[in-house]
Amino acid sequence: MSKKMISALMASCLCGGLILSPLTMAEAAKASVAPIPSPKINGDLSQAKLPLDQAITKAKEIFAISPTYEQFESGINTYDGRTEWQLNWTKNTEPRGNISVRINAVTGEILGMDRWEDLPPGQRFSGIPKYSYDEGAKAATEWAKKLVPDYMAQVTLTPNQDNPFYGFGERGSAEYYYNFTRVVNGVSFPEHNINVRFNGDTGQFVGFNLQWQDQVSFPSPAGKISSAQAEKVFGENVELIYFRPQRSGAKDAPVKLAYRIKKGTGLFIDAFKGEVINDSGYSYYDRAMDGAAGMANAEKSAVQELSPVEQADVDKYKNLLSAEKALEQFKKMIQVPADLKQTESRLTQDYQYPEQKIWNFYWNGESSTSYESMNAGVDAVTGELISFNRWQKTQYNTVDQKSQLTQEQAQKKAEEFIKKQQTTRSGQIKLANGGPDEYMEKGNPRSYHFSYDRLVNNIPFINNGFEVRVDAFTGEITSYRMIWWNLSFPNTQGSLEQPKAVTAFLADGGLKLEYLRLTRGKNDAPLNLVYRLKNDASTMLDAKTGQLLGWNGQPVPPKQTNVFTDIAGNPAENDINLLAKANIVKSQDGKFYPDRNINKLEALEMLVASRGWYQEPVYRILQGKEKDEQVKRVISAAISLGIIEPGEDQNLEQELSRLDLAKLMINTLDYDGVAKLPQIYQLKSKDAEVVPAEWKGYAALSLGLGLQNELQANYEPTQKVTRGAAATSLVHMLQVKK
Repeated sequence: MSKKMISALMASCLCGGLILSPLTMAEAAKASVAPIPSPKINGDLSQAKLPLDQAITKAKEIFAISPTYEQFESGINTYDGRTEWQLNWTKNTEPRGNISVRINAVTGEILGMDRWEDLPPGQRFSGIPKYSYDEGAKAATEWAKKLVPDYMAQVTLTPNQDNPFYGFGERGSAEYYYNFTRVVNGVSFPEHNINVRFNGDTGQFVGFNLQWQDQVSFPSPAGKISSAQAEKVFGENVELIYFRPQRSGAKDAPVKLAYRIKKGTGLFIDAFKGEVINDSGYSYYDRAMDGAAGMANAEKSAVQELSPVEQADVDKYKNLLSAEKALEQFKKMIQVPADLKQTESRLTQDYQYPEQKIWNFYWNGESSTSYESMNAGVDAVTGELISFNRWQKTQYNTVDQKSQLTQEQAQKKAEEFIKKQQTTRSGQIKLANGGPDEYMEKGNPRSYHFSYDRLVNNIPFINNGFEVRVDAFTGEITSYRMIWWNLSFPNTQGSLEQPKAVTAFLADGGLKLEYLRLTRGKNDAPLNLVYRLKNDASTMLDAKTGQLLGWNGQPVPPKQTNVFTDIAGNPAENDINLLAKANIVKSQDGKFYPDRNINKLEALEMLVASRGWYQEPVYRILQGKEKDEQVKRVISAAISLGIIEPGEDQNLEQELSRLDLAKLMINTLDYDGVAKLPQIYQLKSKDAEVVPAEWKGYAALSLGLGLQNELQANYEPTQKVTRGAAATSLVHMLQVKK
C-alpha cells in the first residue's frame, strides 16, 4: 500500500466550531438542585414558553452562528412528553458547513448541537493535536456547565480509554468524545448522559447531546444486599462446561474444558431480591448454532486425476442418501403444506464439523393474504432431522387475542418433539434457556423459544444441543435445530475447583452497582438496581490453566494500559504520556522502561504505530509462535511504509545508535529521498567528520527538524539511545508539519 493511500485512509470527518477559550458564566448549581421537569404539551405550540424567534436568537448567540450560514430550516418534534425546536443552518459556499440545534420549546434548555465544516483550502492536520485530551475534557466540562448547569450536579465524567489515534501524516482533525453519566444515590445510570465532542486541533466545541428523562423513579439502595452476597449469587452462576472454539473448517479443533458465566455479559443480579434477572431484552442466551455452510460438490470431474485427499472426499458421497430419499425421510417426520412449492435443494456441510453432510430443502408459497416459507435440513447419511423452520408473514392480527399456551406447556411440547426425533439424546440434555421469543401487542407472547445443551459426563457441551420454537397460539413446532458432533472430550482431572474460577472472574474489579432499565425501547419501564460484572472482557476461562478465554478459545491477552508506573521524574515523562494518549505506546505490565536502551524492533513498533499501522506492542512476555507472528506483522508494516528496506529486518535485538534512529525517523517522514543527497547539507557539529558521508543528510535533517539535539556541540552518531530519549524524538517527529 502506498504512503499516500495510508494517509488517505487516516482521514476522517472534519469539524469546526467555537474556539477553546476561558468561558464567562455563572457557577454550576449546587448538587441539591434537580433539573426542572418539562410540562407535557403534546405538540401544542400555544403552550410553548419559548417562541421560535427566541429559540433562533438563543441558538445564534450561544453557538456564534455566522451570517455566512445563509440557509435555514426549522421543525417541531414531540416525543416522551417533550416538545423541542429543531433548528438547522447550512452554508453552501466554500468551505461548506452545517449547524443543527435542538432546544426544549418549554424550558428553553439546549438539548443538542452538532456542527461540521469542510476544511478550508490549504489547511491540513498531522501529528499530535494542538490540544490534549485532558485539555479538551476541561473545555467540555465548562461547556456542559454553561449549557445545562442543573444537570451537571448529577453526572460524572466517564473515563475514556478509546482516545483517537493521531499519527504522523496528513489526517482528518482529531475529535475527542466525552461522556458524562448520570449518578443517582451514588449509583450510575448510563442510559441518562451528556455527550460532548471537541476538536483537538482547532480547540472547537463541535457537538453536544443531552439524553435525559425528567420523570424517572429510582429505587433507593436502602435494603440492598451486600456486594459479598451478590458475589455469592454470582458464584452460583459460574458453571463447568465443554467448549469447542468456533473456527471455520477446523475439524481438528480440540474440545476445551472451561468455566463460564451463565448468561455471559447479561448476568444481572437484582440488588434487593438477590436473584438473577431473566430478561430476554438484555440477556437472551444464543448458542450460536451456526448451521450448515460451505457448499460441497456432489461430483468430481472424471477427466482429471484426483489427489488422495480429493478422492477421499468423493468416496464420502458414495454412502450418502440421494436428495429424493432424504426428502422422503423428512416428509415422514414433518408435514409439508400442500400449497407450498419446493424451490431448491442443496447438499452442504456443517462448517464447524465438515464430516456431517446435510441435504437442505426450501419451499415457499404466496396467496392474496399471506406469504409462507419453509426450509429443512436432513443428515445425508443417517436421514435424521437436523433442522426445519416454518415462517408465515401474516398470522395473528387481532390485538386482543391471547396466547393459548403457558411457558410450561410450550416447554413440554418442545421436549416431546425432541424425544420423538431423538429418543436417546433427549435424555442427555439440559435446559439452557427458555421463554417468550416474540410478543404481540399488550404483552402476549407470539412464540416461545427453548435452548438445550448437550450433556457429556454430566457437563454441558454448549456447542451441541437442541433449539426449538413453539407457537404460543397453536402449540405447533415452528422451528427446530439439532447439533450433535462425534468428538473426544477431555476428562476433568487437574481442573480448577469452581470457587477458584469464581475468584478469577471477580479479580478485575468484581461487581458494580448500576441502575438498569431492562425492557429496552420503553422509557416508562421501571428501573432495576442490579449488580453486574465490572469488567466483562471475558466470560469464560480455561478450567485447566485458569486463563481467561476469548470467543476463539485462545487466551485473552493481558490487559494493556497507557499509564506507566516507572516514568515519574524522567525527562521524557510528558513525551511518553503524549505517545500513550495517542495510542502509539502501551504496556502490559504498567512499565515503559525509559532508561533501557531501545532496540531496533521496539523502535520499529513505535514508528509503525506512528504511521497508523497500529500493532500490539512486542514485549518479552510474548512467547513462541505468538511473538513470531507479531514480529512478522511489525516488519511487514515497516517495509510497506518504507521505514526499512527489504532485507533490513535482521538484528532486531540490536540496540540503536543516534544515527540509526535518525535514519528510521527520516524514512518514516518520507524524507529519505532528499536525505540521500549529502552534498546539499552542512553538518556543523564538531564531530561531523565521524558521520559517514552517505548518512550526513540524515543527521543534518534530524537536527534541522528538531528530532534530535546536539550533545555539547557534538552529534555523537554512535551513542546508544534510551527508550525515553527515543520517545522524545518521536514526539518531535510527530510535530513536524509537512
